[in-house]
Amino acid sequence: MKLPIFSKLLVGTTLILVASSAQAKPKSWVQLTTETNATKYVTGAPINIMLTAKNVHSNDAFLHFSSGQRFDLQLFPKGATNPVYTWSANKMFNMMVGQLKLAPSQSQTFQTQIGDDQGALVPGKYELRAHLSNSSLIEADPVELEVVAAPVKFEATVDKTELAVGETLHVKMTVTNTTEEAQTLHFGSGQSFDVFISNEAGKQVWSWGANKRFIQSVRDVPLAVGESKTFDATWDGITFPDFKKEPGTYTVQAVLTTNPRIYATPTKIEVK
Repeated sequence: MKLPIFSKLLVGTTLILVASSAQAKPKSWVQLTTETNATKYVTGAPINIMLTAKNVHSNDAFLHFSSGQRFDLQLFPKGATNPVYTWSANKMFNMMVGQLKLAPSQSQTFQTQIGDDQGALVPGKYELRAHLSNSSLIEADPVELEVVAAPVKFEATVDKTELAVGETLHVKMTVTNTTEEAQTLHFGSGQSFDVFISNEAGKQVWSWGANKRFIQSVRDVPLAVGESKTFDATWDGITFPDFKKEPGTYTVQAVLTTNPRIYATPTKIEVK
């Protein structure tokens, strides 16, 4: 019997659970499930993934690995036999054997992301297939995803690419209807955009909407042919409490919080 799982989709400040299903291969002591943050993505949007390996047996489970790699992911166009994305393809792993012990009912989670590092995904339907990289190749059931073309153009610019620690950064965003017909932007709350700042490790150190409240009301915003709307955000140089204000390379990611979300091309900045 398949066990239902739920993907987490954040719309404004509301958490929506998106149902999907995944299970381990029959007779496996360890059940692997896959969760994604949505089921539909605009081209260029990152796909956030969480894998959970759970021991469903009454005895301890021991997973043996031949390297530092613990899992792998592949993305297949619906009905295709060859993947268009393999998570491990551009990564290097420590060549050291390892072991993961899971007591009865114990779980181990892994989080990662599919981006455009292996090329932007073309619109269409896909299957996400995940497995542990140990000798038994414990697999999760495929999760179906859809990628759609962005109906509008969304761009973001920063007022500087080099700044001192604690210095203010201004981000200007523009959404433009470049199609030949009127478009409607669908929002799930009063929030229209967000801006995320991430460090070199990929950890989010700040977001514009983190300390803000938005009206929880679905709304549609029309955009005529050739029409543009602009938004502005300011990073005051302060980071979340778990992070220090320190020099380094950071990534600025602007997001139009439509459903599905539309991502601008990220920008690298240097904090000195």
